[in-house]
Amino acid sequence: MVAGNVKYVRGNCLAASISHQRILIHSCNCNGSWGGGIAYQLGVKYPQAESDYIEICERYGSRLLGKFVLLPSYTDSTLLIGCLFTASFGGPNQGSSESILNYTRRALEDMRVKLATEEKPSDEIDVFSGEYINKFKNKLRSAVSDYSLEMPQINSGIFGVPWPKTETLLKDQSTLSFSVYVI
Repeated sequence: MVAGNVKYVRGNCLAASISHQRILIHSCNCNGSWGGGIAYQLGVKYPQAESDYIEICERYGSRLLGKFVLLPSYTDSTLLIGCLFTASFGGPNQGSSESILNYTRRALEDMRVKLATEEKPSDEIDVFSGEYINKFKNKLRSAVSDYSLEMPQINSGIFGVPWPKTETLLKDQSTLSFSVYVI
């Protein structure tokens, strides 16, 4: 099913059979915990990426809210991990749906800008986090802008935000195309 710039794909977004170049996007907290949902699964499968995420969170904490950070998976040159920082904390202290949606909107816009430009970042967080991808760029098969944007139904699991509200934010990013995995 396709709804504008959002296409739905039935299956597991972490399936080993997926071999095309993609950025797997998920929403996460700024507290350094990939403790549940898709984030937990990413941490188990890509521990070096989780270590990078923890380092960024320890350094910048809630200053990451509304930011997009791209991390290499380290084990698969076709997979990059896109972190949308949408909550300060996970679990019961994650914040309201409105707050999560606000930071999701800002992080999606940050992602759009970062993927559309090759300019060197000037923001301290972007300079620091950009080093992870810069160290891995020689292993990438093509430019990051050529990778497809894929995700599960972000925010709708542990964060408890009704999916149609997040879907609206994706549709607002009309210059980007998203594949959303549903099981």
